[in-house]
Amino acid sequence: MSSSTEATSGPLQRLALWAQHHYRAVFVGFALLLLVALGLASRLRFDTDVLNLLPRKDPVINAYMDTLKDFGTFDYLMITVRVPEGAMIAPYESFVDRLGARLEGIEQINTVDYRIGDPIELVETFFPYALLFLDEDGRATLAERLSDEGIDRRAQELKRLLTTPQALAMKDLVKLDPLGIAEILSGGLSVGRGGLAIDWSSGYFLSKDRQVLLLLVKPTKAPQNIAFDRELVGATQAAIDATLAEWEEIAGPSGSSRPLPPTTRSGGPYVTALIDASAIQGDMTVNMLSSMALVLLLFLIAFRRLGPLTYAFIPLASGLVLTFGFSAVAFGTLSTATSGTAALLIGLGIDFIIVFYGRFVEERNAGAGFERALAKTMGTSGRAVVVGAVTTAATFYAFAFTDFRGLRQMGILTGTGILLCMAAVLLLLPAMLAWSENHSRRRRKAPRLYLHSFGSEWMIDLCMRYPKTVLGLGLLVTVGAGTLLGELRFEDNWRSMRPAGNAGVEVEQEVAESFDSDFDFMMLVLQGEEIEPLLERTAEITQRAQALVEAGVMKGVSSVTKFVPAPSAQREALEWLRAGREDGRFDMERIRSRFAQALAALNRRVEPFSGGLDLLDKALAARQPVRVEDFGGNRQVRQLLDRALLPLESGWKSVIYLYPPPEVYRRQAPQEVLDLAEDLGDEVMLTGANLVNERMRNRIRRDAWIAALLGTFVVALLLWLDFRSLRAAILALVPLAVGVIWMLGGMVLLGISMNFMNIFVTTMIIGIGVDYGLHMVHRYYEVRRSTADQVRDGLRQTGNAIVVAALSTMVGFGSMSLSHYPGLRTTGYVAVLGAALTALVAITMLPAYLSLRVRRRLDLP
Repeated sequence: MSSSTEATSGPLQRLALWAQHHYRAVFVGFALLLLVALGLASRLRFDTDVLNLLPRKDPVINAYMDTLKDFGTFDYLMITVRVPEGAMIAPYESFVDRLGARLEGIEQINTVDYRIGDPIELVETFFPYALLFLDEDGRATLAERLSDEGIDRRAQELKRLLTTPQALAMKDLVKLDPLGIAEILSGGLSVGRGGLAIDWSSGYFLSKDRQVLLLLVKPTKAPQNIAFDRELVGATQAAIDATLAEWEEIAGPSGSSRPLPPTTRSGGPYVTALIDASAIQGDMTVNMLSSMALVLLLFLIAFRRLGPLTYAFIPLASGLVLTFGFSAVAFGTLSTATSGTAALLIGLGIDFIIVFYGRFVEERNAGAGFERALAKTMGTSGRAVVVGAVTTAATFYAFAFTDFRGLRQMGILTGTGILLCMAAVLLLLPAMLAWSENHSRRRRKAPRLYLHSFGSEWMIDLCMRYPKTVLGLGLLVTVGAGTLLGELRFEDNWRSMRPAGNAGVEVEQEVAESFDSDFDFMMLVLQGEEIEPLLERTAEITQRAQALVEAGVMKGVSSVTKFVPAPSAQREALEWLRAGREDGRFDMERIRSRFAQALAALNRRVEPFSGGLDLLDKALAARQPVRVEDFGGNRQVRQLLDRALLPLESGWKSVIYLYPPPEVYRRQAPQEVLDLAEDLGDEVMLTGANLVNERMRNRIRRDAWIAALLGTFVVALLLWLDFRSLRAAILALVPLAVGVIWMLGGMVLLGISMNFMNIFVTTMIIGIGVDYGLHMVHRYYEVRRSTADQVRDGLRQTGNAIVVAALSTMVGFGSMSLSHYPGLRTTGYVAVLGAALTALVAITMLPAYLSLRVRRRLDLP
């Protein structure tokens, strides 16, 4: 490898000299480019929907997203209304009625559910078809109940029921169903709501302790739309406040007898997303301002001049603007995954400026004239900057092979941004230095140039004086850190990466505890061209899934067959009813007469139950199967059906919901459910939020390893092409390899787990760490033919720039340690560890080894 860098014939030197003599053209050209880029960047849209970041080649994720698209989002805004201890429930139900009506008038809201509807209306709707839902055991139970002995026992139960405290609330339902046949409806509807507790005397969603009423608000858009969330939550809170202001009208005039107003809380995914977004925006502001202030302060301390602040700011800002202009052309949107690109580019691009300007300062302080110093800087550090930028960009371009569109965009955008920042540094910085030099000459004042070492010079001196001791200690530390790698944990629980105290999450937990249910369900999705075969298949799968409920694996199962049984089951039930009518078991005259006699024996009259007996007569006289369209007139039932059955252009889609016990199977599906889905075949797809999360966890881990390995391979290849020496390439990779081992061992000692956020910092560390080794090895090959003192001085000067670059990265990314989010905090910790330790290896172990080579060449002791 040639060490001659004095000539100015190389392309980089010629570029620097051209920028020096035509700095005005450079400024004008960049100004025009920036204007165009700003115009393009102004068209960028911010896509907050994280679903758009997911891979679309995974069948489970595709099924989940398609089901969301077809059936609408399953996310709710939850509003809890807590009843004061010991208070009567009636005025609070009236409050919910008034609040629900007010919420339905908000344009951001699609539906509001807080009760199943009028229970009497539901009974009247379902009762004529109720007997078609009965299986063989249910039909046997009904036949026994309609026998003379069964009717007598039911009369006794009615007498006992009507003397309980709940009799007043239940009497209307009992009148419509004196023989208790409508119990089948409660089972169907309860499971249809995911097992939510329902007060069947009134139909309200009421907790089992009768202390919490629940409103389920289904908005018109997904919670990932933060602007929509803000409008929704604001309008909802205004409705709550307006309804609370009417409490005196609802509960009666003031006085000791008037109950206290309820306590209301809003929560669920919409509130959670809004609070998260607010916290993230606050964190971003704090991180950006603090990192910018600290980096500028570091520059001021390192260079002791205000000028370098301009040299840092203008090329970086130009690179960022060009990057976002490129983003507008390439993608058109910025996502949550690409929103951190600016911070990444600042942290990575600042290294180019420090190394370049640090070498320029060194050459000027050594007595070189401006033109010679600029040409030499460009031929040495400029070349290292180019190689460093290309290798760092390569590590991010490795993400182009991931299935995650968000990560793919982040990789391409960051990689391209690094190259654009490099181009801005190589063109703008020489031009700015030339302008400053020209300005200084006019004022006849030589610029004061300085670069603070921050102790790196004496450290490099010490390591080169005692190389074997340093290498021995480094080896011990590396082995010790390596033994800890097996203890490094991967935290794959998304909840652990969120801050505590989010009201949206707290309300979800309150609902899960109060109602013994939550909204984390799995789905079995199937399609068919004809509705009857689809209903048959759905009924078969529902029955098999019901076995999981009986085994305690699932809490509930819901499908369209809870409202429209399979045609074959209906035909069987209709045949059974016909036979019962013919043999007298379902003779309505006998049933009426026997029931009247049983009541008379208990001093009860039959007349109050005549309406219910008429409904039973209709049910027993059923001769036609129930169809989906038979329930079109009932809005509540229609909404439940629409969640389970959807007409398509060429057929139907059916969804079977599997409800797990609260707070169970959030992260993965139980093996019994996976076995069921596998046994059902390819025609049925199992999906759900927990399965999607599990797929994402596995894919992120896999893609992170692929990106890291691929990035490392590409970096090694580029280093070999740059140095044309395998030994030099390996030397440049040593600080990266050893530094990463130290970083991972340090994470174990500090109790920091790897997670989905900080795992990708490793890729960034690859780009940073290899730059530190690259610059040091480049400088060594430049001065390796010189004396030992000259080699030491050269490495000391490069070490100064490496330390300042590492410190700038540490203060830039270290500000993330102030985040509210544990995941982001650990990202800051890992970034600081990685930058510090790879730089430490570059200025200790690497100079120690290079010192041994110099001593061997010069035959020194």
